[in-house]
Amino acid sequence: MEKRYELYCLADPTFYDSPVAGPDDPGFDLAHRTVPGGWARTRQPGTVAYRPVASAPPGEGWKIHVSARVDEAPQVLEKVGQYCLDRELAFTFVRTRPILHLNNAEHAAPGSSGTFIVVYPADEEELDRALAELGDLLAGHRGPAVPGGLRCGGGPLYVRHDPAAEDGRVRFSRQDGAGSADLPEEAFAPPSHVTPPACLLPFMTARDRPPAADVPYRLEKVLRRANGVVVHLASDSRTGEPVLLKEAHPHAGLDGNGTDAVARLSHERQVLERLAGLGVAPELRAYFTLGDRHFLATDFVPGEPLSEVFAARHPLGGAREAELDGYVEWATEICAAVEDAVMKIHMNGLVLGDLGMSAFMVRPDGGVTLVGVGGARPVLEAVGTGLAGSGFGAPAGAVGFDVDRFALACLRFALFLPLTELFLIDRGKAPELAEAICRTFPLKEGFLRPAVRIVGGGETRDAPPLDDWRQMRSSMARAILASATPERADRLFPGDIAQFESGGLGFAHGAAGVLYALHVTGAGRYPDHEEWLLSRALNGARGARPGFYDGAHGIAHTLANLGHHQAALELVDAAGRGRPAAPGTDLYGGLAGIGLNQIYLGELDRALGSAGMAADRLAGGPPGGTGLMHGASGPALLFLRLYEKTGDVQWLDQADRSLRLDLGRCAVQADGSLRVTEGGRVLAGLDRGSVGISWVLGEFLRYRADPELSAARQRLDRAARSLFHRQPGLFTGRAGALAYLCRDRAGGWGLEDPEAGRQLAALSWHSMTYQGHLAFPGEHLLRLSMDLATGTAGVLLAVGAALHGEPVGLPFLSGAITATRPDAAMETSRAEHG
Repeated sequence: MEKRYELYCLADPTFYDSPVAGPDDPGFDLAHRTVPGGWARTRQPGTVAYRPVASAPPGEGWKIHVSARVDEAPQVLEKVGQYCLDRELAFTFVRTRPILHLNNAEHAAPGSSGTFIVVYPADEEELDRALAELGDLLAGHRGPAVPGGLRCGGGPLYVRHDPAAEDGRVRFSRQDGAGSADLPEEAFAPPSHVTPPACLLPFMTARDRPPAADVPYRLEKVLRRANGVVVHLASDSRTGEPVLLKEAHPHAGLDGNGTDAVARLSHERQVLERLAGLGVAPELRAYFTLGDRHFLATDFVPGEPLSEVFAARHPLGGAREAELDGYVEWATEICAAVEDAVMKIHMNGLVLGDLGMSAFMVRPDGGVTLVGVGGARPVLEAVGTGLAGSGFGAPAGAVGFDVDRFALACLRFALFLPLTELFLIDRGKAPELAEAICRTFPLKEGFLRPAVRIVGGGETRDAPPLDDWRQMRSSMARAILASATPERADRLFPGDIAQFESGGLGFAHGAAGVLYALHVTGAGRYPDHEEWLLSRALNGARGARPGFYDGAHGIAHTLANLGHHQAALELVDAAGRGRPAAPGTDLYGGLAGIGLNQIYLGELDRALGSAGMAADRLAGGPPGGTGLMHGASGPALLFLRLYEKTGDVQWLDQADRSLRLDLGRCAVQADGSLRVTEGGRVLAGLDRGSVGISWVLGEFLRYRADPELSAARQRLDRAARSLFHRQPGLFTGRAGALAYLCRDRAGGWGLEDPEAGRQLAALSWHSMTYQGHLAFPGEHLLRLSMDLATGTAGVLLAVGAALHGEPVGLPFLSGAITATRPDAAMETSRAEHG
């Protein structure tokens, strides 16, 4: 899970929301005190930036990164902030202590840790002076290491060469990609074209001087890297035996109580000494330090993490669905082995606390060994946190052995349907998930009964309707409307955290997509909400993002669809001015989406121009992303629609070439399906994966027969027929597969796919309620979402594709585009909303 989602869980227990929107901690004093004259202050969801009005935004160059312990952060910020204000140095800092804690938490992305404040010297002379003066000012303060930073002195100062901030947004994690993939995450490696200034050379020399030590272990490779922790496979140089070596860094890798990785590693040593000889955990070999880093050596346990074994064996991913009996036997044996190991630990007076699938190693003999004991606590100290953790986090208020009992109950669910994050939203979901599991797997009666009792806590709920289209549509629409916040300027409907980056107006994550889904599925028009979208879109149009799913063209599509054709044209025209950066080729935010919407708006000449630019760029190689939204399949869709409009076969040829670029990023899986492989991940979703590519490829094959492409499409198609989908949403989950399976119906061909019924019924696995109405969780299942890409509006659209009297779907995917025409009676112009 991307742990940054937990940052957006701080403000609201039901929806993702900006941490600026109301955590209990109002932020550091500098975040809200009166801004001095001549200074500008900018707030972002997690940071606050100060800049002299007369200076330009910070560009590429050397930056000073100041780290801090959470308890020392207010004092460090007061000193550094006043120093920068006195010397007119721009600076940025993390907005609140909870956010700083999350950035340095053990489960956060390694690149997010360390930095608390960034100072922007104007040149190398100012860099040298600021390092010396800040070093004196911060003497005695401590902080975690900054990834990619060069430590300057014995305090919390680091220097890094960073790129310019994009769109004025400061990113504390490393973006330049400098250095080899073999270098450790924290290595200082500026870009090859940059020469470090003379003031950094003494610190570079000190860095290159290794600490003297006689360590009998030889590092072989890195097995895992987390915030503040590196796990190495090593060998004992005296015997040649394999050893697991854990490395902990001070002040980083914080747990919920603020304990850092070093303290936890020291604690893990004590726990292993206490568990020695029981056969449930690795045997301790040694504990030592090198500089400020601590190391723990244990026996190496052969095998694979339970999380990886589970992912490989789970039978609802495709061709293995016939192997349910064998899987049930294995899963119940694993549960028994894990529960037996945990019971032995409980008999020693300890509670694991952070119990998840990755905490257990499945040995070649089928047994399990506990490899994660760092979070173990004496029974009287163990409490639930209510945080997601591994998906098995016990609710706040759970104490003692009940913390592990809750996690073990979640394991019984997760080995069959790994959706236990839903219990954070509503524990009353437990009986429904148990019923779904028992309908799907041949489990022995009573296996889930104690898990339901522990997780559910006696809570029950009225399940929302899922067997009648009109009821479903009405219930989802009521949930969406009940969530609306027209009094807010940043968003109308709660959705994914991406709406705080791209704004709350857009088609994927904002009001435009929600109003589109409500309208086309027959759920109604809402003039007040349309007015909210119109006024904010037109007033902020100049220089806005032009893209379809993240910008002006998607908003304009909804406006035109709702009859505001003139306002739509004015919006895209204004967005095209004052934004020099050329968009990419993709459908999500680039030329493909822009061109398709230009066809819809009746601007065919402009669409041809957009398509020509996309074709030229693709001739130079594949785009960085993959699939319908982010790869070459989006441009292929544009080329197909232009072929339908013009009859020019060159566009069919361009579509052919584009589709083959995406197919080149796919690999055949064990179940025979063809899926996108990207960065070690296997992707099947509508946005980046097999389903979206298959959709466009099917459209292409209507016009040109090709045996090779037809065979590839059959393999791509299998991905949509997997019974298990981790997410319910349109872009990455089951709703996208359902919309795809109903594509021919939406395209007017009148065909039905029998698999659609099975996917429609399985939407109940993720169904939740909001104020008694049907709703669905967003990405990572930690909060509800109402947006089109990840949440309830997208599910509404997909169910409409299956059941609505007049089939509906995503724009441009349902056959040839009919250009919209203005309706004088419905026109709305900028003048009315200026």
